[in-house]
Amino acid sequence: METLEQDLSRLMDGYRRAIERALQRVPVRNGIVSLRDLWIETALPMELIADLLQADGIQIPPHIVRVDLARPPQKDRHGGKR
Repeated sequence: METLEQDLSRLMDGYRRAIERALQRVPVRNGIVSLRDLWIETALPMELIADLLQADGIQIPPHIVRVDLARPPQKDRHGGKR
């Protein structure tokens, strides 16, 4: 059981590092980074990115004021909004 917890902890640490690296590379608009840009840069699920950012374990660079966690509207299969 301890090994499973260690594996999970190691995975979460890797995800945090990936997000921290992505925060250095994604576009910053008026001090704001979008969840979508982090998702594109890391390929991690948006929910996981949002959860890790809200857990306060990620160091955000000083030039970033906040991360916009709003999800972009989804489109249906024909290109229209749902």
